[in-house]
Amino acid sequence: MTARRKLGLFDATMLVMGGIIGVGIFFTPGSVAELVPIPWQFLAIWALGAAVAMCGAATFAELGGTFPRYGGWFEFLREIYGPFVSFLFAWVILGVVVTGAIAAIAAFGAEVLLGLFGVESGAAQLATGAAIILGLTGISLCGVKVGATVQNLCMITKLVAIAALTVGGIAFLAPEPVASTATTPAQVFEPSWRGLVAASLPVFFAFGGWQHVCYIADEVKDPQRTVPKAILLGVLGVGLTYVAINYSFLLTLGTHGLATTDDFAAVAARKAFGGSGEQALRAAMAVSAIGVCAVNVIANPAIFVAMARNGLFFKSFGEQHARTGAPILALIAQAAIALVYLVWQHFADMSALIGSVVFAEWIFHGLVAYGLIRLRRMRPELPRPYRSFAFPLAPVLYLVTAFLVVGGNLASSPGVHAAIGLSVLAVGALVYKPWRLGVLRSG
Repeated sequence: MTARRKLGLFDATMLVMGGIIGVGIFFTPGSVAELVPIPWQFLAIWALGAAVAMCGAATFAELGGTFPRYGGWFEFLREIYGPFVSFLFAWVILGVVVTGAIAAIAAFGAEVLLGLFGVESGAAQLATGAAIILGLTGISLCGVKVGATVQNLCMITKLVAIAALTVGGIAFLAPEPVASTATTPAQVFEPSWRGLVAASLPVFFAFGGWQHVCYIADEVKDPQRTVPKAILLGVLGVGLTYVAINYSFLLTLGTHGLATTDDFAAVAARKAFGGSGEQALRAAMAVSAIGVCAVNVIANPAIFVAMARNGLFFKSFGEQHARTGAPILALIAQAAIALVYLVWQHFADMSALIGSVVFAEWIFHGLVAYGLIRLRRMRPELPRPYRSFAFPLAPVLYLVTAFLVVGGNLASSPGVHAAIGLSVLAVGALVYKPWRLGVLRSG
């Protein structure tokens, strides 16, 4: 455990919000509007997403207050189910989900950033994406406080951009556009229960990311109380932000405009503020991508540290720099894997691999939701500075949502995606015992 806790409530809350608000909010509403063309249902789906996110937040808040340790989610699963399940979680997250996401987000940020200057060279985008990953890793090597400060600046920038876009749509473009666009050819898309369920999946993904602060709880001041507060405040803030900006999108374009306009956020910015507004939005999108990339780079190496301290990874990865507290080997390993994915993405499509493990990640969402219910029954003596509201309603709703996401992904994705995802889990299960024995011997 580090002796110098450096992150306060503001830092921790910004990490929660920064881990959720990436670039998806500038794209996801279009696919949701295509499936749910009726305006009030469209907004209701986003409100539902906020409610589900609060249930997940309450679950992680209780567990984060009970086990405020390096590794967060990994430690929750280890305490409840043992090392095998926690190893599988780390195998999926570190091996594909997080490192692949860092590469994809860095590539997108590089593309948008260079696009501001009219540069479309693939080599330049690859080099800029690599510079983003290496730059953020270098910043994180200076310590979590330095990394969090950079992330805070990115988060404030994206909140200002979203607020401007929201106010621009609501204040400058009165409700007239809704009357003229929301009731036009959008009715071509027939709303249905199946459409509502399908639309809920991208909404739930857009709300994901509240768990990051739990990974570095050991760096937070008074973590038993600060971590739960940060999670709940952060998710509440994101929920209000998402509902507000989607209401603004409705006023600006209507559901039909959202569903049929590829670059609807830029169009909305141009309508509200002219050409300079569109350019400002694109700059904010680049900053947003760098910010969410920063959250992942800062927080997720803690899983390597937790694995090492529990005999599931090389012992040296559990060490932190004496002065900065940075997990140096963990940060370097994460950057190396992310760079491999970045190069892979440049030369070949890796969307099948990333898409195939989405449902696998949500299996662990379900396990942690059920785990809280189980832990309350099995270990009632544990200190719980924060208790989930309306227990067991919050973890039950979160568990049901996880089942829906897993089932929805398996039903809607190509069979090859399911096969790849199951294969990733199977390989992790096969290597667990020999890997653990080898690590223990080498340690």
